[in-house]
Amino acid sequence: MNSRERVRAAVNFQQPDRVPMDLWGSDSRLNTNFYLRVVEELNLGSLGERIRPGSTSEYEDYRLSDMVQSDFRHINIGKPDGFKSYTDEQGNIIDEWGVGRKMIGKHPSFTLHPLADATIEDLENYKWPNMSDPGRFRGLAEKAKDWYENTDFAITATTATSGTIFELCQYLRGIEQFLMDLYVEPEFAQALIEKVTDLLIELNVNYVNAVGDYIEWIEFASDWGTQTAPFISPDCYEEFFLEPHKRLFAAVKAAKPNVKIFLHSCGSVRKLIPLFLESGVEILSALQPLAEGMDSYELKKEFGDKLVFHGGVDLQRAMIGTTEELEIECKKRLDAFCPGGGYIYSPSNHFQNDVPVQNFLDMYRFGLKYGKYE
Repeated sequence: MNSRERVRAAVNFQQPDRVPMDLWGSDSRLNTNFYLRVVEELNLGSLGERIRPGSTSEYEDYRLSDMVQSDFRHINIGKPDGFKSYTDEQGNIIDEWGVGRKMIGKHPSFTLHPLADATIEDLENYKWPNMSDPGRFRGLAEKAKDWYENTDFAITATTATSGTIFELCQYLRGIEQFLMDLYVEPEFAQALIEKVTDLLIELNVNYVNAVGDYIEWIEFASDWGTQTAPFISPDCYEEFFLEPHKRLFAAVKAAKPNVKIFLHSCGSVRKLIPLFLESGVEILSALQPLAEGMDSYELKKEFGDKLVFHGGVDLQRAMIGTTEELEIECKKRLDAFCPGGGYIYSPSNHFQNDVPVQNFLDMYRFGLKYGKYE
């Protein structure tokens, strides 16, 4: 099997020749500092493409993909022509949503929430981003077509935004304020959610229309879990977020029915998985194994005939441990998720700066060694 055939078998719940392996997707990148260390220790010389300046994982380097035998290439959305980020008088770096960040330590942190004091009426007059700006999509179809016709890699579209509905509302309103809105100002919360959803539908439908003929799935990222529980109750999710996600995912599927819906969600999300399924999620990623309720064997048993699983290899302990500990971890995830297909092997999030470079390489080596189907 080639890579594309392998991935298509897996996402259609068939057993391929070996488990497909991912690198450089929305949740399988390398933290910038770790990436720079990898380049240095492996004597790669030049750097890869800096596709996400200012983020925690800025680079993409397919030399590493080929080194570890990843099965994927990933399309990344472009920047709008009509907006360039700028720094205000207080030192906030302002993005197209009006949200401000500052570099605190090694990472950008949110420091300005433009709708913190807004009313429902203010939402109508706010300067929202232009989701049809041609700069976002320029060249994407040509790149995807070239990969599709001239390689055998599986191609996906990475996330169009940092976070989805839940996160963007927090960026605009402030985390504490938005979570309080759900209980204290529900009408405002609903209005903000609906506006953000409308914008995300426009953006992602444009995105999938550009590349949908060539990709296997489109990625969304929304972190609904802490280490021990979801951020909000299933009832709260159902009340505020289920229908907006249904609208978003249905619009993408209506535009390109062949493209699957991929959701990355960190932490303890077991209680929300039935609602993810109801919203239209087809591939679930992260599968953080040390989070509460996220036992890999139980997830596969309960949802393995409905969901394709992506990720799962522990970053909190095993990836920073010994070679022997990592090997045990990788074998465990493969044993849990591989049977019957429906699994893409990948870390449970981006590789962080505390990961030994050899462990990064070994994770994929173990995937090749133990991920073969009989």
